[in-house]
Amino acid sequence: MRGRPRPRSVVPVALVAAALAAAAAAANETANPLLGQPEAIAAGKAIYRGRCVLCHGSAGARGPNLFASKISDERFLETVINGRKGTLMPAFGTRMSPDDVWMVHAFVKSTDRY
Repeated sequence: MRGRPRPRSVVPVALVAAALAAAAAAANETANPLLGQPEAIAAGKAIYRGRCVLCHGSAGARGPNLFASKISDERFLETVINGRKGTLMPAFGTRMSPDDVWMVHAFVKSTDRY
């Protein structure tokens, strides 16, 4: 059928830009390279037992329940290394290597409780 051209859908440029920015941020986010590795999970459980269980226990204790947390891998690493101002969460950056933190994270993500 000829005649009037069909109208085209117009997507606001701001929506496209926001979607591209979100995709770029997600692509640049640091991911835990040790997730799902049995040796890392076992080591992470041992580290958790020695450094984290006192406050976090199996379901939060004095701190948030890490096993139910939805924070990103990168945020987990950042929080453990730098601590959280205004809370009881200390900075472990001088006591744990990034690999140690990733192992704890691998353990936490492997189960729903301690």
